[in-house]
Amino acid sequence: MIELSQVGKRYGATWSLHPLDGTIETGRVVALCGSNGAGKSTLLNLMNGTIAPSVGHISLNGETTRRRNGFNQTFGYMPDDFAFDPSWTVKETYVYYALLQRAKPDVSLLRRVGLDDKMGRRVGELSKGMRQRLLLAQALVTTPDILLLDEPTNGLDPLWMRSLSQLLREEADRGATIVLSTHQLDVAAMLADEVWVLETGKLIGRVVVHDETAYDEIRRFFFGIEVDTCQTDVSRTK
Repeated sequence: MIELSQVGKRYGATWSLHPLDGTIETGRVVALCGSNGAGKSTLLNLMNGTIAPSVGHISLNGETTRRRNGFNQTFGYMPDDFAFDPSWTVKETYVYYALLQRAKPDVSLLRRVGLDDKMGRRVGELSKGMRQRLLLAQALVTTPDILLLDEPTNGLDPLWMRSLSQLLREEADRGATIVLSTHQLDVAAMLADEVWVLETGKLIGRVVVHDETAYDEIRRFFFGIEVDTCQTDVSRTK
């Protein structure tokens, strides 16, 4: 579980993320949805401890600290981009980052991300989508309690989007708490149990995904159309 209590980040007089409250239950997938500059990456970086909040605090499974290494939880973090050594093979890269995180480099994980037949290929020869899947593998290698994914669908083809959805559900079912960011409304509705909509550093609404109508609800937040506030699965943050 991730609990946010009036967490915010500012640089000087400018708020990168205005203070917000929220709870993400264990075994849930939450998507942070918004355009560039909305505050998605800032919120992810606050959660993973890369940056410290200016105000408020974050609690992970009951532990509260301002430092990532102060938590006993295991983290998996997938950045939106990362420069792997292009001369290394997929297997060499995976094993290196597994050992770096003191994890067992089980190559069966490469099968889960669809790279088991690419283990001998050099990273520099991979497509954008394949590099994304390699990033996902290194995020999963510790079997993390908390899984944070920054724009994980960039470069993925539609077929692998469905595979990603299944993989995230498997991780959530084993007890992981998952937060991902995306600027694509349909992706948010497809992958997540709940969507948090951000705009210019503010959390402007939350949509619980129950069926195909969730996509329309998310669009209403983006385009300024009022949502029926009597629906218990949709809320707009003042």
